[in-house]
Amino acid sequence: MRPKIVVFTGGQEEHAALSRESGTWMCQNIPRSAYDVTPVEVTSDGQWKVPVGTLPRGGDVARTMEMLFKATAPQEPKKGLERLLAKNVDSIITLLRGKGGDDGAMHATGDMLGIPVAGSGQHTSQHAFSKHHFAHAISHIAPTPYTQLLPHNEHTEDSARTIWQDFLAPFFIKPVNGSGSHGVVRVQQFEQLQQSIAEAKNSKKDILIQEYRPGLELSVTVYSGTDTVPHSLPPTIITPKAALFYTYYEKQRKAGAHFHGVHESDSPLADQAEAIAEEVYTSLGCSGIATIDMIANDGTIDVLELNTIPSFHVSSPIHHQLQQANMHPEQLLKLAYSL
Repeated sequence: MRPKIVVFTGGQEEHAALSRESGTWMCQNIPRSAYDVTPVEVTSDGQWKVPVGTLPRGGDVARTMEMLFKATAPQEPKKGLERLLAKNVDSIITLLRGKGGDDGAMHATGDMLGIPVAGSGQHTSQHAFSKHHFAHAISHIAPTPYTQLLPHNEHTEDSARTIWQDFLAPFFIKPVNGSGSHGVVRVQQFEQLQQSIAEAKNSKKDILIQEYRPGLELSVTVYSGTDTVPHSLPPTIITPKAALFYTYYEKQRKAGAHFHGVHESDSPLADQAEAIAEEVYTSLGCSGIATIDMIANDGTIDVLELNTIPSFHVSSPIHHQLQQANMHPEQLLKLAYSL
């Protein structure tokens, strides 16, 4: 019997589109000649669509997944899990963002069930998921932009005025627990700040106020396999086409940004970025595949965030990095996930 891999995709509405694209990419590049692959879609209201069978060894994966999910009725997670475990499950790959993904919940579930979940474990995922904890955890490795934490229960009428005095516009407001740049606002006007604080208070979300750092936005993908030694793909320089920064909206677009490799003349910058990324990866106990986002300016590199559940699709930085490294996606998955 061939080993069975379950790939979770979908999830919370704000992340579902990117998660589905990543799930399709993953199912396309797992070597189905050697593994049975079952995709599971989590709906926006938290129900599970668990198909009875597995993906065929060949054919159009995107079309097959679309048909499977159309034909599969959603169930409560408990029933979905029972259906999933009716047959042997050898490993899980989660591409959910937020709940069930980079918050570490799926890894905790896998630990309870004795089923390996690919990628960084529960505690590492939780540390990376909280931008506030992450900044403190890597303070000994590399600088991060100056931030202030504003808990939702401390939002007052004077908060906006105090922040406006402490930070020089433009600056960013970010959800403390978030991923994929969702909910990030580049504040240039006082009214934007007031609105963002009011929305955070109403939704009971803690936020970070973060200074703006000019420079080149870099993404470095780090992976490790059974040897636990971190390896980097070539860094990507990201230049948004129509936005002031690489927004969540730009990440969803097929051509939302230009991707460039680091020129040979700037190889010291690439070496420095890779060294920082690998140290962050190792220090926080990452495994599998993770991406580290940075800003480089005048010889200094600031770390922005760590993504333990990266986006995998043809318009993502990882796809560009694989092309730069002349590496097939299947090769990356074999090395990182021991497939």
